[in-house]
Amino acid sequence: MAAPRDDAAVWRGDPFVAATTDTMVEEIDFRLEWPGFDFATLGRRLISINLSDLAAMGAEPRYALVSLTLRGTLPVADARRLYEGIAQQARRFSCAIAGGDVSGTLGLLTLTATLVGRLSSARSMLRREGARAGWLLGVTGSLGGAAAGLRLLETGRRPSTARERNWVSAQLDPTPRVIAGRVLVDAGIRVGGDISDGLYREVERLLDGTRLGATIDIERLPLARGLHRTEWALAVKDSEDFELVCAAPAARIAAARRVLERIDLPLTVVGEIDARPGIRLRNGSRVERLEGAGYEHFR
Repeated sequence: MAAPRDDAAVWRGDPFVAATTDTMVEEIDFRLEWPGFDFATLGRRLISINLSDLAAMGAEPRYALVSLTLRGTLPVADARRLYEGIAQQARRFSCAIAGGDVSGTLGLLTLTATLVGRLSSARSMLRREGARAGWLLGVTGSLGGAAAGLRLLETGRRPSTARERNWVSAQLDPTPRVIAGRVLVDAGIRVGGDISDGLYREVERLLDGTRLGATIDIERLPLARGLHRTEWALAVKDSEDFELVCAAPAARIAAARRVLERIDLPLTVVGEIDARPGIRLRNGSRVERLEGAGYEHFR
């Protein structure tokens, strides 16, 4: 069904099954010395990043398998907090922990979760294929907060304002857009993905294999509160905003926006797909080509 470059595997099941897996590694994806670090938050994040992949397909979460590689010197209380966070987030999204594994290590903590979800039909899903020239690009929520939170965490300074706390929360404890994924599908939208690797990177994936391009408008970007318009790169080039991006005709974007407004989640048009290859950035009257942005796992 779904191609290998989509956010989750899909096969016939109940009636169709979506599955995804993600891993977090200490010192790469998180640091124990970050100010305010908490194992329960880490557990929630492990489930959330996988839920985001299911959301990016428009799937409903069903089951989770969790595999943890922990040091023997880790205090039992920390391990318990980790499991509490995992269970809390899974329960919040009606996802049953169906099993998993625990292993020991002398090295870095490695946390893996595999989530399985449900799709009602072969057409009721979001895919990275199928974009058309003239379609609009829409994003859920706000952008740039997670990157700003990471920037703050790396300084070793605790957040001192509500805005800074929101940025750090966006990085450490993101909210997966599971409901939004279903809303997009129900509105007839069929092209989309999550932007955990950055808005630019995901738009690039939506255009991969086509002769199409896109223009992203800086003035339209829904930046996180407290970010200045000059910090647009946090929203476009940086990663870890677990929001959804979609491409669709204007009428379908508008239909989804009306539904999402009822749950106080904005869907903002940030650009459009066009017939000229490449991704461009519009900043007022200036338009320039944008290249090489977003997170790459082995860069």
